[in-house]
Amino acid sequence: MGETCRLREANGVSSHLCDSDACVFWRAVTHVGAERAEGCAIQHFELLGDSTIAAWLLSVKDRVENTLMPTT
Repeated sequence: MGETCRLREANGVSSHLCDSDACVFWRAVTHVGAERAEGCAIQHFELLGDSTIAAWLLSVKDRVENTLMPTT
């Protein structure tokens, strides 16, 4: 994708690229009356304004992704 991950950026990690469709927060969104769109749910719902929420969301992302794709 080429963009940095906004969630990691909000938590002080600026060099991590967005992993888009491999991310637990990346989803296809369909609104009534609108065309299908893909995107980051964190950005869509504007959840990065509060550093406590951003830190919690990053911890959720890391735990879920480590459970789904554990590193050996």
